[in-house]
Amino acid sequence: MALTHLSVELLEHIVRHALPEGFESLALTCRKIYAICLPFIQRHNALRSHFQHVIFYEKRDPSYTIRSAFDLIARIATEPVVARYIRYLESKVDSSFLYHRPRHLYPDVKCGDAVIKSFAESPYLKQAGLDWQEYYDVIEKDLEAARYSQYAAAFLLTLLPNVERIALPKKWKSVSPTDKLIDAVIHKARQSYQLPSDTSSLTRLTEFEDSVPLNAHQRFELAWASPFLALPRVRSFWGPSCVARQDSGHQSIDKFQLTYPFGESLETVDFVSCDIDHASIAIFLKHTTRLRKLTYSHSSKDSEGPHNEDWDICNFVTAIEHAVGAHLEKLSISIRELRGSLTPGRASLRGFQQLRKLELPVEFAVCNAIADAAADRNIILSLESLSIEDGSTSHSTSDNEQPILGHLIPTSVRQLSLLSSGTQDHTKALE
Repeated sequence: MALTHLSVELLEHIVRHALPEGFESLALTCRKIYAICLPFIQRHNALRSHFQHVIFYEKRDPSYTIRSAFDLIARIATEPVVARYIRYLESKVDSSFLYHRPRHLYPDVKCGDAVIKSFAESPYLKQAGLDWQEYYDVIEKDLEAARYSQYAAAFLLTLLPNVERIALPKKWKSVSPTDKLIDAVIHKARQSYQLPSDTSSLTRLTEFEDSVPLNAHQRFELAWASPFLALPRVRSFWGPSCVARQDSGHQSIDKFQLTYPFGESLETVDFVSCDIDHASIAIFLKHTTRLRKLTYSHSSKDSEGPHNEDWDICNFVTAIEHAVGAHLEKLSISIRELRGSLTPGRASLRGFQQLRKLELPVEFAVCNAIADAAADRNIILSLESLSIEDGSTSHSTSDNEQPILGHLIPTSVRQLSLLSSGTQDHTKALE
């Protein structure tokens, strides 16, 4: 039977189920179906406008104001189709605009309203072995105190089947119950993402980022990102202020590898103002077989435990070469702020087989030059073709002269830049 031969009641039911993913295509099939879709168009456009890109802030229309994760949870509970409109969840300022509201204004666990049912019937809470009433009680206490709720932020991530990009709250943290809940989400997404009718949360996520500020006392444990990077379609990771060091008591990023290898689908990674040692970057890159672009800027971060502020840049680069040298195409490493010193040494770069663009700090060249001199190696480092402008040094290889660090730079490199905050004595050091 042709679709147009169905009764109007059945067609209206089909249209409602087509919202939002197939609604526009369905409306364009023929005049009869367009006429049936017509009453839904205004609402569809309104929901798409307000929820395709969700940002937590006050809006003129209170019905579309989202101040916190709980506000969005409540909105989805009362109108479930809202969850399917969300493509980009930007929750950086989650709970920044909250004000004190008495506890009796929030749904009680015994009232049985839509919000309570979303917790009571959550398959993810059950899979994680968490008592939904205890979980909701923590959220209530956070809301009453007008503070950020990690429990609400994590639960929201169980409700988003079509989200493609997520920016976590600046206050995101590791708490055992919410860690278990996120693990349940990842487990379900990895199991079912290839099913054509899959509606599991986060299965369509392709871009993931944390939102921690770049100052020295702010940090985001790289281990917290590991579960999200195990999602089957995540291709991009933006990681400001990430920290992972084996000597400072930070959470190990390889713990999650015991359950799922993370990074298998990653293509680009940007570490901005991060403090990661060579052992941790090796673990992070272990399964990134599709990685094409890696950007890393180093910044010393405050630490609660013992912390060696020196940075072994040569072993750091060598670890990258060993892990992704066979397929990486663009590599940029820079120094934003270093409190300690660079550990002298020699890096291995010849293992980069596909590298086309390479950016390194001048200090990297200095470390290698010092190591070469210490080993009494007769290597000529020519600076004649280098120009230093606006804090960077660019180099183009010619046929008649030995390039700087020519004994290290892979032959595949077409663009080489040495980055510097100023000329200082770098030229002298490399001559």
